[in-house]
Amino acid sequence: MAVGACPIFLPEVSPNDNNSVAEWDELAPGRGRDLHDSTIEIAFVNNMPDSAFEETERQFIGLLDNAAHELGDTAVHCLRYWLPGLARSTPIEELIARDYRPVDLLYDQRPDGLIVTGTEPLTDDLRTESYWESLTELVLWAESATASAFLSCLAAHAAALLFDGIERHPLSVKCSGVFVQTIRTDHPLTEGLGTVVHMPHSRLNDLPSALLEAAGYANLIESPEMTWTVAAKNRGTCTFVLVQGHPEYSTTSLLREYRRDVQRFLRGERSAVPAMPVGYFDSESRRLLESFEARVIARPNDRDLMREFPFEPVAERLVNTWQQSGTRLYANWLRLIQHRRQPRA
Repeated sequence: MAVGACPIFLPEVSPNDNNSVAEWDELAPGRGRDLHDSTIEIAFVNNMPDSAFEETERQFIGLLDNAAHELGDTAVHCLRYWLPGLARSTPIEELIARDYRPVDLLYDQRPDGLIVTGTEPLTDDLRTESYWESLTELVLWAESATASAFLSCLAAHAAALLFDGIERHPLSVKCSGVFVQTIRTDHPLTEGLGTVVHMPHSRLNDLPSALLEAAGYANLIESPEMTWTVAAKNRGTCTFVLVQGHPEYSTTSLLREYRRDVQRFLRGERSAVPAMPVGYFDSESRRLLESFEARVIARPNDRDLMREFPFEPVAERLVNTWQQSGTRLYANWLRLIQHRRQPRA
């Protein structure tokens, strides 16, 4: 299905549709690609939990759409894949059956680029997650089959552990908010970003930037408040782009996550009231949320309190300070893919 009049094309596929497999036809850098073809082929692997599955697709595809517009005549053809090992509800299974293909069908193909989303961690050690083997197989495949792989959050942590033995460290408090970032390194991915950008973060773990740099990663964007945001390293034919931030987030994403975490507290699924995202709310929004938080603390077992959560009055006051930077980052990534798929002299 085409999405509006944008340069993104999302075909509906069937797992038994062999014709859709043929459409990919040797797309790796310099291997049979018509250099006059401006279409960029992207494989999108969505690993997010059911509650965020559809919204995550909209966020990433929307950002790719905006980025493709910056490239002018470039169109992006995006096929969606699912990874085994992740529990799914019946409605999401039905959506996946309609719009997604098993990741095993990707391994005979050579898309120009790969995007792998994160997911919510369920164990302390990534290697004990139910999807670890299938995720690492995907990352290893990308090393020789794509021009670049954009790995988000947990997927970035998995790649650093797989390739470089770098363990993630749990944070004492969840990193949630919109943080001021500085450009650390000149790189094709940071071109046109200026010297300061804003970027949302939402994570429970961190990879030490010193260990990444020691392993040969270029630390591209970072914040003194919460270490690095974007790092890159070439392996094989692929530029791996590791991203701890969330340039794809919509304006209300952090608010929705905060509401979810408060609800989990009221359900007894977490021991403490979550901290509000930083750098995200104005003073009036903080006043509304602090008033609600006081009621939560006073009535921690009252699940009906969520009816009083001030979502709408807060949402209408939010300002998206990162969309332009996120679009430029993705546009630069698409340009990098175009360059790396050219045949070498």
